[in-house]
Amino acid sequence: MTLQLKPVELDNAGRLYTNEEFEELPAFYERYELIEGKLVERMSTGGEHGRVAGQIARRITLFDPEEKIGLVWRDTGFNIASGFIPTPDLAFVTLARMPVIDKKALKVVPDLVVEVHSPSDLKSKPGRDAAANKIRKYQAAGVKIVWAVNPDKQLVEAYHPGEVEPWKIYSLDDELDGEDVLPGFKLKVATLFK
Repeated sequence: MTLQLKPVELDNAGRLYTNEEFEELPAFYERYELIEGKLVERMSTGGEHGRVAGQIARRITLFDPEEKIGLVWRDTGFNIASGFIPTPDLAFVTLARMPVIDKKALKVVPDLVVEVHSPSDLKSKPGRDAAANKIRKYQAAGVKIVWAVNPDKQLVEAYHPGEVEPWKIYSLDDELDGEDVLPGFKLKVATLFK
C-alpha cells in the first residue's frame, strides 16, 4: 500500500498565533517554529549542518554520559516566551531546571542553545537578519549561552544575555567553553569542521 500525502494549505497570510494555538496545530506543523507569533517553516538542512550539530551533541553526551548535569535536546521545540517557540538545532537544559516532559514544547528557557547557520542564513540580508533576530530573542529570554556556528567561515560566535555583539568569536584554534552551564566542558572548534 502506498501512503498518499495530501498537501495541506496553510492560511498564514499575516496571521499571528498564540503559543497555545501553535501547540494545538496538527502534527504536520511540527515543521514550523513560532517566531514573533508567526509560523516560520524550518527548512531542510544539509549534511554539514547536521554533522556540526551532531558533533556538539555527541561531545556533550560524552562529557556527561549519565546526564548528571543536564540533558541535550536536538530539534525540540521550546515554549520560551509569548509568540516564541523556536526549535534550536541543539539545546542543553541543566537538571536543576528540567521541566515536565510531555508531548508539547518544553516549557523552559534552555541554558545553552546552538544554532548552526544554514547557507540561506548567511547569503542574504533577510536570512542574516532573521538569524540575528532569533539570537536576540534567545538572549532576551535569558539563555545563558548561545553558540552561533558559521560553517562557511568555520567559526562560532558566543553570546550572553544583554550583549549586542558576541562576547567571544571562537576560531579553528580555539576551544568552546561550557562556562558555568557545563563546567569543565571544552570542545576544539576545528573538530566541528573535519
